Amino acid sequence: MKAIVFYDDLCGVCNYWVNWILRHDTKKLFYFAALQSEFANKFSHHFKFTFPLETIVVWQEDAGFLLKSDALLYIFETIKPSSFQVKMFKLIPKFLRDTAYTIFAYFRRYVPMKQCEIPSEEDKKQFMTEKSLQEFLNIPKD
Repeated sequence: MKAIVFYDDLCGVCNYWVNWILRHDTKKLFYFAALQSEFANKFSHHFKFTFPLETIVVWQEDAGFLLKSDALLYIFETIKPSSFQVKMFKLIPKFLRDTAYTIFAYFRRYVPMKQCEIPSEEDKKQFMTEKSLQEFLNIPKD
């Protein structure tokens, strides 16, 4: 299962959650790419998908592109599938989850955060800065 979390690299809240995923994703199922990166740009062109900058986007081989609360739910279900919080989150209708997400996303830039943590050498392997799109998708080179 390949999954990439596309996040806003300029947002402290987004960086906090990337670090949270890195700490809790013991199976190393998630890769990461900043929405502002060259990798995200090439990925966008390859799949003919425009990334919205105000939300987290998860791409998963089988599910495709997941946005807003669907992306969060997928991440939480993958990392902690039987947790009480995931079960409660699923009970909330999607339109309410997405509305709450949109409101929070609007104000997230005003939330003061500590400085971003520098990932360990092991965690750096999860970032798509070193891998090419062809390499990640196993596309033969021309």
